[in-house]
Amino acid sequence: MLTKIAIATASIGIFSVMLWLIGIVSEATKAMATARGALDSLRDPRLEDEAREGIVQKSAIKLVVTCGSLVLRSLITLAAGAVPILLADWADLISQAAMLDFLERWDVIVTATLVVTLGYYLGVRLWPR
Repeated sequence: MLTKIAIATASIGIFSVMLWLIGIVSEATKAMATARGALDSLRDPRLEDEAREGIVQKSAIKLVVTCGSLVLRSLITLAAGAVPILLADWADLISQAAMLDFLERWDVIVTATLVVTLGYYLGVRLWPR
């Protein structure tokens, strides 16, 4: 059981750190700002239709690029989180299936969610940006 907990902790920890390091939240925030800017330009009565269309087209291109960036960043983050599980399987400590069964349990999901949320909250409080 301790092996499962250690591997799960490593996996979730690496996943959480990678989320922060790779900048998924900041990239998603930029996407939201781009979408808001496009909507604001559509509502602006001072702009001509052609100007609105140009702004919306540029925003659409930015959003497609940002979406691709988010997908790539997400895949890298998921792959990094899978490394401890794959290494444990390779070292014959525990099988991938057994680890995934453990990680899918509701008590593990709730506990991990609470710990990660608390860690994020404390991190924001201790190291504000």
